[in-house]
Amino acid sequence: MAKRPILVIDDDRRSTELISEILTAAGFEVRSAHGGPSGIELARAVQPAAILLDMMMPGVDGITTLQGLKWDPILADIPVIGMTASSDLTYTGKAFRAGADFFVSKPLNRGSLVRVVELAVEKVLRRTPMRHHRRHPRFKSGIGVRCLVGADRGSARKVVGSVGNVSLGGLLLILPEALMPGTSLGLVLELPESAIPATGKVMWQNPQKMVDGRLRHGIQIARFANDSSLVGYRRYLSRVAATESV
Repeated sequence: MAKRPILVIDDDRRSTELISEILTAAGFEVRSAHGGPSGIELARAVQPAAILLDMMMPGVDGITTLQGLKWDPILADIPVIGMTASSDLTYTGKAFRAGADFFVSKPLNRGSLVRVVELAVEKVLRRTPMRHHRRHPRFKSGIGVRCLVGADRGSARKVVGSVGNVSLGGLLLILPEALMPGTSLGLVLELPESAIPATGKVMWQNPQKMVDGRLRHGIQIARFANDSSLVGYRRYLSRVAATESV
């Protein structure tokens, strides 16, 4: 059914096994994580079609995990289905305010679970009716970018480039050299107010379309250094969007 997997984040391994069994039988691919932080990391890696999130986990609970998902520019649009055995409607209300799209109660009903997951996947498909539709709008920009290449291999080097356009999830990065798809980057975005640190990955590079002898690269933003960096980047996008609409 879903080309992208369904991600289950639940500290109860028996629960994740049961959900996996139900959804696999219904035709879904399922991935699972057993805590909030590991779930967010796995979500970044697999880009699921929807996330089933237990709200009553110890340590980093469901509300905090949900907030982390919705603050992440790569994950914010993925539908989240909250799960809980609690009958406390106040808690459910908090989850919806934090960004949950659907809710299911434990113990889980097989038919209801499959239907809610189908609705969540349909929500994603409605957002992207065409194969080439972009998940985040792009805006022209001319900010500078400092890149750190190869830091994960212990032989980092700096490359300075500029941005052709920006979106919440990525950049069109123009560099003096070609970087292979899959290359991880440390990024410093030179916004007008301040420099914003982030990390990213090269998704593609196009040697056919050069800009003043420099190469175009599609960059997926993996994460920002902290919440204030993300807020600053969102603020910059809002200003650029307002300028283009004038």
